[in-house]
Amino acid sequence: MGYLFLAVVAAMGLLASIACHLMGWLHVEPPWGKSVFLLHIGIFVVWIPLVVFANRTMPKPGRGNLEHLLAELPKWVRVATGGLFAYALLNFAYFIFCTRHYPKHGVPFSVELRGVSGHWMMFYGIAFAGFVALARLARKRRQTEFNV
Repeated sequence: MGYLFLAVVAAMGLLASIACHLMGWLHVEPPWGKSVFLLHIGIFVVWIPLVVFANRTMPKPGRGNLEHLLAELPKWVRVATGGLFAYALLNFAYFIFCTRHYPKHGVPFSVELRGVSGHWMMFYGIAFAGFVALARLARKRRQTEFNV
């Protein structure tokens, strides 16, 4: 139940970050103004539990604590999370390119929003996938325990 709750929180963060990203591209200021930067804090709300739970469910200790979770999901989800990761990197590179034309502390809000919201989408998207995978893994383990 807790995994699904956190998946919903991550999904809401993902949707909010997509909305902010689109507003950034369209040069529309969000109705909530600069308070959208609270999405930075929300990343920690979902990522700290994700890392803790992912580490607890790892089949063997070591690196790559999300790999076993992504293996629980359909291939298209793994491709989509990889795509989000690649998009976040490309978007950030484009953000750096665009901001060199502005003086320090003179970057328009829409450009700034577009730059950081790409990372928000990546973090919330991967967290959403991770919690869905944790819920599937927990269900699978309960069924295995019940059948034994």
